[in-house]
Amino acid sequence: MLDEKRPALVAIIEDDAVSRHALGRLLLAAGFEPSLFDSAEAFIASESGRAWLCLIVDVTLPGMSGTDLQQKLRREGSDVPIIITTGNRADIIRERAQLAGCLAFLWKPFTSDTVLELLGSISRQTHPDPKDVCTNGQ
Repeated sequence: MLDEKRPALVAIIEDDAVSRHALGRLLLAAGFEPSLFDSAEAFIASESGRAWLCLIVDVTLPGMSGTDLQQKLRREGSDVPIIITTGNRADIIRERAQLAGCLAFLWKPFTSDTVLELLGSISRQTHPDPKDVCTNGQ
């Protein structure tokens, strides 16, 4: 499933411990190397030039929001693929994530297959058209 040219390191930035660990177990079982963070600040503090395959970022985090983290990374020149997740169905959140260049926007609950298909696409460097997955992710 993974292209050996790309690292399989995936950051999961999610404040809900149950969701964070469940997603981490899913990715580990699928052959990825998940790295778990409970806040954007924890992710930033750990950042030491790691070669991320992808970031999976929840919108609602303590402190800096997921979309604020996304915008910060883009301003700093990062082009790492970012999948934004949220349970909030407000269109403005999706629009903000899209404007900041999300690869995908997934409303919770999303399926395991959806996440694994997106990561498979990223690992093969065949990014889906954001218009196809940033609308509802289902």
